Amino acid sequence: MKKISAGLLSFIQEMRQIRGTNVWIFIMYGLLFDMVGNLWRPFASVFLTRLGGTEFHIAMLSSLPGLVAAAVLLPGAILFRRFTNQKRATASFIIISRAVLVFIALIPALPPAVRPLLFVILVAIMNCPDSLSQTSLQNFLGVVFSGQMRGQAIAMRTKFGQAMIPIVTISSGLAITFLPNIGQNPDELRMVLYQIFFVGAFLLGIVEVIVFNRLQVPDYMQTQEPTNTTHPPASQIIKSIFKDKKFRLFAVPTIIFVFTWQAGWPLNNIYQIMTLGATEMWFAIFALISGLAAFLSGGYWQKVMHRHGNDRVFIIAAALITVNMFIFPLIPNVQIMAAFSAFTGMSAVGINMAILNGLLDAAPNENRMTYLAFFNTLSNLSLFAAPFLAHAMLSAFGLRTAMVAVGFLRVGGMVVVLVGRWFKKKEAIHEQA
Repeated sequence: MKKISAGLLSFIQEMRQIRGTNVWIFIMYGLLFDMVGNLWRPFASVFLTRLGGTEFHIAMLSSLPGLVAAAVLLPGAILFRRFTNQKRATASFIIISRAVLVFIALIPALPPAVRPLLFVILVAIMNCPDSLSQTSLQNFLGVVFSGQMRGQAIAMRTKFGQAMIPIVTISSGLAITFLPNIGQNPDELRMVLYQIFFVGAFLLGIVEVIVFNRLQVPDYMQTQEPTNTTHPPASQIIKSIFKDKKFRLFAVPTIIFVFTWQAGWPLNNIYQIMTLGATEMWFAIFALISGLAAFLSGGYWQKVMHRHGNDRVFIIAAALITVNMFIFPLIPNVQIMAAFSAFTGMSAVGINMAILNGLLDAAPNENRMTYLAFFNTLSNLSLFAAPFLAHAMLSAFGLRTAMVAVGFLRVGGMVVVLVGRWFKKKEAIHEQA
């Protein structure tokens, strides 16, 4: 209890210190971004099963958005170079993404046979403008914040976002769980609540864009080069990415581990829903405990990053996430799963912070947007392929054995990460010699 009180007090003090700054605006944008997603994403798999979705649909829900994003990110990054105002273009893609939520809200009114697949397709379509806007935002972060300030801004945004997520998720979970019981037809009323959440997320998305537009970008980023300026050919930039040793030493091991991380997501959801019988309320409780743990551990990750560097955070968090997969299949009920969510939240927030900060550090200032798009394309290709591997192992071995197999894959990914970091240190020593 003392730790929670101290965390809240630290939260209030830090917010007062940064009020009105770019860090403040970035945090406010991040809070709205988290609110938009957590009105519905924590319950997406449960909503899909209520629409009539199967285990295959749950795997596709994790997979198809990655394929769509992978197809558009690199062409999108090249297209972004032609916009005279990239900030406005980013805001436009954000609002397009949020508008898809209105169409998702209409799905319960359609024939039952088309609902599950249509939901999966619309979520995938939404990931197209969303991934482009988030890649562009990452590019802005590399300019607006630099060096240690960038790591601090990312850590504070993540930390404060984790404080907001449980509030939104637990409120949504309570509403979906208990409000339908007061009506004559609980299932029908529950669908109406989902529709309200989707529309509400769209309205919050409008506010999200307004706040994003307040982010102060340096003058030289406000006015881009004239449209007749010759840009390097895309093929030339891609070649430079492959030749960039610093970027390779970050990207390749990271993507390999991320693939093993993503492979466990659909299996975890299936285990929670199909085996433990988790409902929307339990998913809200998972998010609440996970969010509180992430909030309380945010300061720890920030200190480790400041004292020992980004690589240390990545390695520790990746090790925790690896252990995660061996413990999950042993959890016998939703109550213990809820308690274990604290461990999950702590490890996930650490690795997300480390990946974003490490990516911005590894990507050079020149053509940064294309570098980020390249990395995110690989990440989304991994997101597309990993659930299919998970589903194949599920079909071949059964759920618990498949989860343990993914755990061993994560061990292999950890070894690759450690080897990559060793080569990185060796390269740094060689350059200094």
